[in-house]
Amino acid sequence: MTAAAKLPEPAATDCVLGLDVGGTSTRVVAIDLAGNRLASGHSGGGNPVSHGAANSVRNVSDAIAQVLVSVAPERVRAVVMGIAGITNLRNDAGEPMFDPVWREAGLTCPVRLVADAVVAFAAGTAAPSGTVLIAGTGAIATAIDDHRLAGRRSDGYGWLLGDLGSGFWLGREAVSASLRYLDDIGPGGPMVDSVIKALTPQSHSPATNHIIQEVMSVEPVRLSRFAPLVTQAAGDGDPVAENLISQAAGHLVRSIELIHTDPARPVVLAGSLAGGDTPVSHKVLSALSARQPDLVVHKAIDGAAGAAWLAARMVMSDAESLRRLHEVFVPART
Repeated sequence: MTAAAKLPEPAATDCVLGLDVGGTSTRVVAIDLAGNRLASGHSGGGNPVSHGAANSVRNVSDAIAQVLVSVAPERVRAVVMGIAGITNLRNDAGEPMFDPVWREAGLTCPVRLVADAVVAFAAGTAAPSGTVLIAGTGAIATAIDDHRLAGRRSDGYGWLLGDLGSGFWLGREAVSASLRYLDDIGPGGPMVDSVIKALTPQSHSPATNHIIQEVMSVEPVRLSRFAPLVTQAAGDGDPVAENLISQAAGHLVRSIELIHTDPARPVVLAGSLAGGDTPVSHKVLSALSARQPDLVVHKAIDGAAGAAWLAARMVMSDAESLRRLHEVFVPART
């Protein structure tokens, strides 16, 4: 949805909507142009690839409806939604998939759809260009130029072909380590014990074949559920878990270095593993600091707020005002 005529200058009481649409959840925030958070909404995952078009549209619509209970649609000057796979977001008739959402919500303002990586980068910095690493269930590093995808990426190939250092990767490696222990060819410890316990019913003795069957009976990506067992054990000093954390961080740092060619530009870490307070994040930060002491690294905590700031850029032109507004929308996290 675009505006044909130039919009009037915004008032501080006008607001913008930012949406962070992922495979696990959909988050929406309304923030006025003075930086006040007015309302937020939350619903299920909105990624059409993992949830299907109908469920995706419904969840995005539900989250927006929660916000518009207390924010009149006519106050909204712009909307930005971050979502993966934006080039394919059309319905069977060729119409942009989410256009009915905006119409039914009564939103007549400009709406921009951007890649989830663009929103993650904006959630970490007001700089226009740099590199963002997203590491959660999956993992990808990608370059950002002028608040857009630059076309340079490392990994993000999915569980079968890549996502090295991701939550899936950690979970798979943890289960593999547990199988080696049961076959008496690898060390045990708290992490291995916790994985075996999670995969072995109380009525069974731990057995390699049973664990393999349990893992093979569900979607491979669900191996990511064991990643917290790795990070917890590593935090408690388990050497097997610590080794996996170091390997994961090494993969992620390598992905960043393959993409990040300009040391004057910032790096943003996002996702539950890289952007959170985790052993993986700590290792990545430490490695980057050791290799490039002057590198500026930020963490992206609130993707929806990053999307809202990008929406504010659609209606405001003063660079200094936008910089100050970014500090209010998404306070710096390092």
